[in-house]
Amino acid sequence: MDTQALLLPPLSDHGEVITFYAYRDAASRSAALANLALLLARRRAAYSPVLMIDWDLQAPSLHQYFAAPCQHGGVLELFEACAAQLAQYQPSGIHDDTLLAYEVLAALDWEQYVTRVDQASQLYLMPAGRLDLQYRERLAALDWEALFQRCPALFRCFAAQMACHFRHVLVDAGGGQSDTAGLCTTLLPRKLVMLFGPEPASLEQGCAMVARATSYRCSHEDEQRPLLVYPVAVQLEGDDAHLRTLRRHGDGQQLAGYQPQLEQLLADCYGLRQISLDSYCDEVQLQQSRDGVQQLAVRATPHGDRHTLARSYESLLDWLEPGYLPWQSRPELAALEQYKGLAAQLSGNSLALAQAQSQQALGQEYCAQQRWAQAGACFEQALQLRQQVLGPEQPETLASKGALAAVQYQTGRLEQAQILQECVAEACDRLLGGEHPDTLAARTALALTLGARGLAAQAMLIHDEVLAVYVRLLGEQHRLTLACQSERAAQLFRQGEYAAARSVQEPLLAARKRCLGSEHAETLASCTALARTMLQLDEPDVAHLLLDAVLQISIKQHGLYHAAVRQARADLAELLRQTGSHAGQHPGQADLVPELRQQGALDAYDEALLQPLQPLQPLGPDTASLTAEQILALDGIPAQSRRRSR
Repeated sequence: MDTQALLLPPLSDHGEVITFYAYRDAASRSAALANLALLLARRRAAYSPVLMIDWDLQAPSLHQYFAAPCQHGGVLELFEACAAQLAQYQPSGIHDDTLLAYEVLAALDWEQYVTRVDQASQLYLMPAGRLDLQYRERLAALDWEALFQRCPALFRCFAAQMACHFRHVLVDAGGGQSDTAGLCTTLLPRKLVMLFGPEPASLEQGCAMVARATSYRCSHEDEQRPLLVYPVAVQLEGDDAHLRTLRRHGDGQQLAGYQPQLEQLLADCYGLRQISLDSYCDEVQLQQSRDGVQQLAVRATPHGDRHTLARSYESLLDWLEPGYLPWQSRPELAALEQYKGLAAQLSGNSLALAQAQSQQALGQEYCAQQRWAQAGACFEQALQLRQQVLGPEQPETLASKGALAAVQYQTGRLEQAQILQECVAEACDRLLGGEHPDTLAARTALALTLGARGLAAQAMLIHDEVLAVYVRLLGEQHRLTLACQSERAAQLFRQGEYAAARSVQEPLLAARKRCLGSEHAETLASCTALARTMLQLDEPDVAHLLLDAVLQISIKQHGLYHAAVRQARADLAELLRQTGSHAGQHPGQADLVPELRQQGALDAYDEALLQPLQPLQPLGPDTASLTAEQILALDGIPAQSRRRSR
């Protein structure tokens, strides 16, 4: 172990402080900090100094990971010296807390409390303290609350001083709700890693600590600094996929999953309406050994093996080190990193075009997440760069215009969207011809905007013209033709022409089942659209069956927790809300069945439609009492099966 004097000159720019907190999972917390510290220290050719601070004074353990001496002074001795130094100042002395804090810290030699623990990198440790026979007695004698009251800025200034000399300062906070845990999570960090295990209390108390820390930052003028929170689930090693999924998403009844709770916590803390942690929670999970033995996994396992715990730590660093937010997806992170690296590789027009392409791709990712403001900003930047380099009517420029118009359409800026779409459609027609796919797509987008603005006649004229071209060039069964029919039916629905919309939607559904399969996403979209139309035509039973079929197939394809399943459940719940019941069988329906059977007008599809409907039950793996495949197995919905006796 290196006992020479440390040479730690100030950095050219400030580093950052990251606190690791866990209400109960102390072993997992310390192990995560030690592994991440070693990874950070060995990145960038080991030129970035990293400091670990063991502030878990009741149960210090970081020194054990690196075989550091347990008789080295550390946190306890440093703040004993601070308390002694503060005692020398009279109340009439320095009145500014920040000046007083720096005066106290400047009088101390903080480097004597730090030791180097890795000879392959600049990794340092400030241990909890000198673990001698008097350690517990000295720890009990130090009043942390009184120290804070004497100089509230002391801990914040200490963190800032460490960040002047270390690229990353990783603080191992004590567990529970102790004073030291509070100051480590609230006063010190720029980033807070909150680990929680399978026990409900671990998550509940961890969330409470995060809420207190963010609330304190917002309500105290001197502490209004950004605090980025990174929740990390700790799973028991060997747990199967079903149990992990249950813990993450819950069962929809008694067990609340951790992901919905974390999404609500972060949305509340940052004043956001809604966020998704799908991508983050897919990637960031840690495993805890069942025997409680922790180790430096980044040393003990092969580099790059995706099944190792080391890979899990690297995944966390993908968000943590650059400061990305947990609700930013993995593809978004990749696009942002690519954009950052362009300036080092290209210059001039090549750089501008590459940046435009990167912004365009990033905007598409934001659109997939329905983050329209960010998507619009990306498309605007891409459009500006492409217009400057390529001109206003090149295909790439027109693509950016069309994408920006689509965002404007989604956000209700219909007039601006129409102006851009007319420009794109005219340019495509002139440059590419009226039957080019890009021209037809641009005209379809324009028709959607016209319809949304109430210009139904113009919208339907464009839909009919585009559909005629698709039928002539591609045939009636081509996916683009079917997509155009779908948009035309949607326009009829918006106009309130529900019978006409149904006359398009029924053969469209049949065609998509033949061409794409009964479980394809576009087939299910047609099924959902038809259900909404049938509800408007006062056929709630049929609508219920169609939406239930979509729900059951979505569960079969994606499991219980996919976004498509959530949307299908929401559609079905909205139907039940509108009908004010569970859409049971209508009076007289049973009398109609024998008549239809005698006429030979019923097939398996119709039999399914005429079955009494059951109340909506909580979802589970065995809830598919209806045969969804049967509901979507045949072509069309014969009109006679819709008759009702009221």
